[in-house]
Amino acid sequence: MSFVVEVERRLTVRQGLSSPIRSRRGLTLIGPGEGVDIVVRVAVTFADDQLNEDGRFLDTDALTEELDTQCAILTARPWTETFPFRPTFELVARELFGRLAERVPQLTHVELADESFGSRTRYTAG
Repeated sequence: MSFVVEVERRLTVRQGLSSPIRSRRGLTLIGPGEGVDIVVRVAVTFADDQLNEDGRFLDTDALTEELDTQCAILTARPWTETFPFRPTFELVARELFGRLAERVPQLTHVELADESFGSRTRYTAG
């Protein structure tokens, strides 16, 4: 058997990309600098036999601190100014996974849920 512990943060980000599909369809566009509401979720998976004498494997405070550090980067500026690549949700999820995996043992996935437009992007280990 195994456990999955998830930590999430809700934030507003500025992706900075235009949407040619929304434009062609006559749908509402996101204005320059306008925010998109997202939920960032990270998960760690571990087995029963990995629990310590206190009955836990993971310090969720440490995980939360790591996530908060990354979320501060995600909200500081438009993503088009933050990343050296075209900041699609897919590429940002992969980048965030890579940053967190260096510090978070047994990170299972990073998920970006776009609450403004109703989509989820999950990058999974392996």
